[in-house]
Amino acid sequence: MPIYLRRPTLRQIVISALLTCAGLFVIFVGLSLYIWLTLPTMNTIADYSPKRATAIYSDDGYLVGQLYTERRTVVSFPSIPKHVVNAFLAAEDSGFYTHGGLDYPGILRALLKDLRPGAHLQGASTITQQTVKALVVGPERSVARKIREALLARRLEQLLSKDDILYIYLNQIYFGEGAYGVEEASRTYFGKSVRDLNLDEAAYLAAIPKNPGHYTLVADPAAAKSRQRYVLEQMKAAGSVDLAEAAKAIAAPTLVRAARAEFVGWAPHYVEQVRRKLVEMYGESTTYESGLTVYTGMSAPLQRVAHQVLRQGLEDLARRHGFGGAHLRIEVDRLARYRALLHEAFERRVGEPSHPGARLRIWDLAALNEKNLDDETALKEALHLATLDEGERTVGLVTRVDNADQEVWVDLGTLEGRIPLRTLAWARRFAPDAETPSPQHVSEVLRPGDLVLVEIEKIAVNPAKSRALPMVELALVPVPEAQGALVSIDPVTRLVKALVGGYEMHAEGFDRATQALRQPGSAFKPIVYAAGLQSHTITQASICPDTPILIRDQWTGHEWRPHNFEDGKYDGNITYRTALTHSKNTCSVKLIEKLTPEPVIALAQKMGIHSTLPANLTLALGSGDVKPIELANAITTIAAGGMFAEPILIRKIVDGHGAVLFETAATTEAVLAPEVAFVLTDMMRAVIQEGTGQRARVLERPLAGKTGTSNDARNVWFSGFSPELEATVWVGFDDDRPLGRETGASAALPIWVAFMGEALEHVPRSDFKPPPDVVFVSVDPATGEMSSGPGSISEAFVAGTEPREGAQARPSIYYQDDETLGGHP
Repeated sequence: MPIYLRRPTLRQIVISALLTCAGLFVIFVGLSLYIWLTLPTMNTIADYSPKRATAIYSDDGYLVGQLYTERRTVVSFPSIPKHVVNAFLAAEDSGFYTHGGLDYPGILRALLKDLRPGAHLQGASTITQQTVKALVVGPERSVARKIREALLARRLEQLLSKDDILYIYLNQIYFGEGAYGVEEASRTYFGKSVRDLNLDEAAYLAAIPKNPGHYTLVADPAAAKSRQRYVLEQMKAAGSVDLAEAAKAIAAPTLVRAARAEFVGWAPHYVEQVRRKLVEMYGESTTYESGLTVYTGMSAPLQRVAHQVLRQGLEDLARRHGFGGAHLRIEVDRLARYRALLHEAFERRVGEPSHPGARLRIWDLAALNEKNLDDETALKEALHLATLDEGERTVGLVTRVDNADQEVWVDLGTLEGRIPLRTLAWARRFAPDAETPSPQHVSEVLRPGDLVLVEIEKIAVNPAKSRALPMVELALVPVPEAQGALVSIDPVTRLVKALVGGYEMHAEGFDRATQALRQPGSAFKPIVYAAGLQSHTITQASICPDTPILIRDQWTGHEWRPHNFEDGKYDGNITYRTALTHSKNTCSVKLIEKLTPEPVIALAQKMGIHSTLPANLTLALGSGDVKPIELANAITTIAAGGMFAEPILIRKIVDGHGAVLFETAATTEAVLAPEVAFVLTDMMRAVIQEGTGQRARVLERPLAGKTGTSNDARNVWFSGFSPELEATVWVGFDDDRPLGRETGASAALPIWVAFMGEALEHVPRSDFKPPPDVVFVSVDPATGEMSSGPGSISEAFVAGTEPREGAQARPSIYYQDDETLGGHP
């Protein structure tokens, strides 16, 4: 039997509707009460404590790096110009100073839109709501979040003044490109403080928070400019800017994104060492979020020079070694698809045509790697922009290799550039220890799909075709396989003025300046000689028989024949000054055999070598692994007149409230007598004037130093100093392969000379000053005897050890191997 349902009466419908509304009201009130009771509190503006970046400064006051989870620098509200404030009010909340935190008509309009089928949850956010959203509730789109946002906005309006809310908002919001707050945004996009923004710049910044991923010149220049014009029109409508000013700002050309701070990015390894120390001292949270200010020992200009000259020196070495091929390649079957994706991203980034006279934009594909090549979204995001200027470097994509015309074509985004064969003579097959033939065809060097670093050498514009793209000639830049390190220390303050841990412009992974343990070779000899001079075992005029010798090392039990590496010759009886000048291995071994290794090791540790050293005779030739910063500091001890102190990277740390957390200065200890340090300096000056360091004579000022080349040229060094500055350079492969025919003089010394030349260019010339207990005696350089005859030279001696009248006893040069095993004749 069919069942018939009775239609509800009007009364039942009304009652059901009222009950439903009452239930919803109870749920709403209960939810609101729960949310209200669980809201965070902010009673005063002092409670505002945002995440702030740690700023790292050089000793000469330049910003060189930042550490952060949110890159923010908080600025006071009075320091933000009125036209900047007005731009944000016009863009985001024109009624900010009249409403109570919520825009009720706006909320109603958004609610009606939300009720439409398929609609996304709308917002009608005031600046107060945006502030609490950024501070507390987050970006989640939900009814509960909107209720929390509204309630907290009302609470914030009751507790804080309008200016305080605006202060928080302007310091808190995100502007894209990793910048939080108006100060960092201003520095990111315009390279200056918010205090210095003009009207069109202020309007551009105010345009961004609406959608930081869209309204920027990097993401979508046309959209950014349109939004900027909207802000200016709103300001004009609100009367916060006069018509003439608004018209001028609206007509201004598309803004060009500012370059980063002058010295930021030039100290990746130095900043990384600072970061590690801060985390060790204060932990991750304080390091990245509390707004520390760190003052280092760095000279920002010297740091930049150090990175530049090391990179150039390694590239010069790479040209001598040959070309090992592109480090990354897009396979030919994927090349057309990848080019299309890159061009799509590039054209979106470049946006509307540049204003007249602007430089052409090109792409830089340096951020592409094995991982993002397989992810189309990441591939597009990895693309960066550069400018088409002579001398500019960029990573481009090889598209054609033409053996007929002997040229390679490289896609630069806007246009293609060509690499002619004549510029590739250096790009022979990679072989550090052999001479391979130069390429005869461009196809021997590059292939389509190769990603290569190129330098723009020549831009030729056809004046008859003003709108035509220029012809661009490129040079292939070698990306070195060998690596290097440079450390420079002030002998007086012990501040580390520059530190470079490798060729790369980032600090991911290995820092060779502070972590690499490598044999210093003959660069260690000054420490051996220091022990000999300190104990009065030798003077620089003492005679050493430079002859072949078989040594039985009593510390290892092995027999060993040391050879002279630098010149391969044996010169008979020579002075120890000559032995150091020409890096005679035989004399260093004979000296350490007299001294025994233990006192040499003890002195090395006092001078700054903290790594474990081998207690045997090979130590004389630098067989013990040391870090570049250790050797640099040990040599600095000589430059400092025998005074040791630890090198200082961090000089001072100040917290976000201005309180000094840490401060240090050099604590010195005399480890070498000053007269010994001076005599050793005098001997090391001869290395540059007459020996293996003669390339440095071009600097034409007092300098002392020592080359170093370890076995099989696996490590090459130069370490030296002027009265004002010390620097140490190391070059080698990370896997400890031989460098072929390279030496400290050929690979490390040119880098040192380039660095010291720049570092001392504007420093007044000064000489090394002898301490009281040093005497100068004129001697015959061949015999070490007192002499005033032709060819005699003045040498420094510790008072009381200088040569006297008459010939000094000289050891016989006739050694019999079987008579000298384990000792001296």
